[in-house]
Amino acid sequence: LSAMQLSDGGWGWFSGWGERAFPHTTATVVRGLQIARESGVAVSPSMLERGIAWLSRYQAKEAARLKNAATRSEPLKTHADNLDALVCMVLVDAGLDHPEMRHFLYRDRDHLAVYGKAMLGMGFARLGQTEKLSMIMQNIEQYLVKDPENQTAYLNLQNSGYWWCWYGSAYEAHGFYLKLLAQTEPKSEKASWLVKYLLNNRKHATCWNSTRDTALCVEAMADYLKASGEDRPDMTVEIYLDGIRHKVVQVTPENLFTFDQKLVLTGKAVTSGDHFIEIRRKGTGPVYFNAYLTCFTLEDFITR
Repeated sequence: LSAMQLSDGGWGWFSGWGERAFPHTTATVVRGLQIARESGVAVSPSMLERGIAWLSRYQAKEAARLKNAATRSEPLKTHADNLDALVCMVLVDAGLDHPEMRHFLYRDRDHLAVYGKAMLGMGFARLGQTEKLSMIMQNIEQYLVKDPENQTAYLNLQNSGYWWCWYGSAYEAHGFYLKLLAQTEPKSEKASWLVKYLLNNRKHATCWNSTRDTALCVEAMADYLKASGEDRPDMTVEIYLDGIRHKVVQVTPENLFTFDQKLVLTGKAVTSGDHFIEIRRKGTGPVYFNAYLTCFTLEDFITR
């Protein structure tokens, strides 16, 4: 990243002759460097500062274009967009606030995708702008669907119309919404239900659509675990089938990601008739659970 940084402090596709910095690429790199530094990684201060300065200049230019729209002066821009929300969030995390751009983003929030609204909400949460944050949360939760039977919650983004854009990624939007909830309502029902929804919608129980959205979902869940206290369980979990205990595990902070978390019954262990599965917990910590049944038959396939 240091070698690819451009002479003006930003990042683009190529460095050197013909180089050109792009705001999305620069904001993505700066955000990554910020997270790395918060996680204890040694980051060159000058590299990060130059990237932040580039974003600050970019934001000032965009704010000027938005102001020009009132007088029809060139260059003009009619409304703040999702890229402005990303840059604003990154700069707020860097301790730089641009009240004028925040005003435009809040004014034009109906033009933002849910992804952009969540990033704007994170900026308001960091700045303590509770009234505007409350409105952003209401705007986002118009898309929120709760499924009490499965104890899941998700954002219905099927008709958002942004699928081809970076801010059209449904899983990334869910990831940023979860990060926002981790900042504002970490112990809420919708936060834990959103986590369960994301867990249930992994491909082959391992990833989502890409390395990018998978990384963001993992990052959001890490935020949630710390904010909600779920990273500090101290419990014994027992699984009973028809009154008979089949499994018992201890779950602690030390083995949270490594404990044996499956009970598999096969063949004759699955008898005919009705069954009753019971999960018992002793101690503190939530238990997320799912049950799956797969069947097969040995008869010859019947042709038409």
